[in-house]
Amino acid sequence: MSPRSDNSPGVQRPPQQARGRERVTAILDACARLIVVQTVSKLSVHTIAKEAGTSIGSMYHFFADKQAVLDALGDRHLEAIGEVTEQIMAISPAQWVDYQSAEVVEHLFMPIIRYIEAHADFMLMISPGFSAPLRAPQLQADIEANYARVLAIRTPALAGAQLRRVVRTLFGLPLGLVQITLSNGEFKRELLLEEAPLALTAYLDRIEQQYAGQGL
Repeated sequence: MSPRSDNSPGVQRPPQQARGRERVTAILDACARLIVVQTVSKLSVHTIAKEAGTSIGSMYHFFADKQAVLDALGDRHLEAIGEVTEQIMAISPAQWVDYQSAEVVEHLFMPIIRYIEAHADFMLMISPGFSAPLRAPQLQADIEANYARVLAIRTPALAGAQLRRVVRTLFGLPLGLVQITLSNGEFKRELLLEEAPLALTAYLDRIEQQYAGQGL
């Protein structure tokens, strides 16, 4: 993945040179680190600049205020997740049919779950408890559409309201674990990378067994 750090809406002057792009990346990385260890209310252009090792003038050259930095950071995450989703969509229908349930979970769900687990700031930004939670309805719609497409390929009898219910459940199961880890970070890695795939595989197995052979 190559997150976009130079053309985000929050960047008021997209850098044209490599040095400028490096500065923007450093600023966004600094912001990502800070929101994990302090509240957004304590975040400021000055604290971000200090953490990034850059000057206030450089900060204001690229960003109008701290909200612009947060917007650009969110945009970078959304772009990265979008790229993951595109890679998932590139898997052929024949391959989806051949996969076992655990392999479907590994290729359809785990790339996004791994990204969330690896980026603590993104976990916070998508949380309803965040002071300015990141909203990405189109991205959620795209992810859910991808889930529905794969389920329709593997289980044609699953359709309509039943399909929408199953898709929403598959989308919500790992998000529930994300919320748990935000309130108590103990076992975060284990919950997201070990328990989540077990739960998703068991649920997917049950659904596919339930609808196997129907509508044929």
